[in-house]
Amino acid sequence: MPNFSLSQINKLIKQQDSLNLLIVANLVLYLFSQILIAFNWFSLRWVALPYDLNQLPSKWWTAITYGFFHQGFIALVFNMLLLFYFGRILLDFETSKKLLFVYFSGIMMGALFFLVSYRLFPDFYVIKAPLLGASAGVMAVLTYTALKLPHYLIKIRFLGFFKLMHILIFLIFFNLLQIPLGNPGGYFAHLGGLSAGFIFFLINLRQKEKTEPKPSIFSITKPKKEKNIDAILDKISQSGYESLSQAEKEELFKQSNK
Repeated sequence: MPNFSLSQINKLIKQQDSLNLLIVANLVLYLFSQILIAFNWFSLRWVALPYDLNQLPSKWWTAITYGFFHQGFIALVFNMLLLFYFGRILLDFETSKKLLFVYFSGIMMGALFFLVSYRLFPDFYVIKAPLLGASAGVMAVLTYTALKLPHYLIKIRFLGFFKLMHILIFLIFFNLLQIPLGNPGGYFAHLGGLSAGFIFFLINLRQKEKTEPKPSIFSITKPKKEKNIDAILDKISQSGYESLSQAEKEELFKQSNK
């Protein structure tokens, strides 16, 4: 079995973008887990996030592993399609590492929202079940992408074109409306992913503002005409007056008579 160091994993992420790695990891783990379950060699409860916060210390790894396993094939396909489409858009403007960080932030924030919601709103939980699925990570990627590119248009078959911001607003209201209907755990996790994408966008925006140079109050921007005269004078010094076009000669004559 190969032994991967952190430097080798980092090199792999640079060579193959993180989006492909995330999708492949989810697909492989789903197929592998289903095979093991068929032979009674594996249980999804080993990797699912428990709804009871008291169980977390003995299952601490589930705060991450739940985001890479799915109970149903339809949920897997839906999550991976969303991750593929929105992840591809994000990679046109951001690095592969940033997408990976946003995804993992969504998984962890989704776990936090899920656990806290069970403590704060136990009456909502008609069905008490552990958490599985990549939805929180996918929602973080979708949210960050929509906030970064709010007017980016995507075409949804049979429905037409929609801006990313409109899709994000729809998902926020959809998840909020689903919470009181008896199985809120997954929807609270979705909101956690949405929050992670929003927080990471604000952090990234603040860092960008700090790195961009601010204009000095003492800086003076030359008018366009002055820039044109400077360019003409530079041309004269390099190639002589005869190299000027008729329009440039007229411009220089007008400015010299002012």
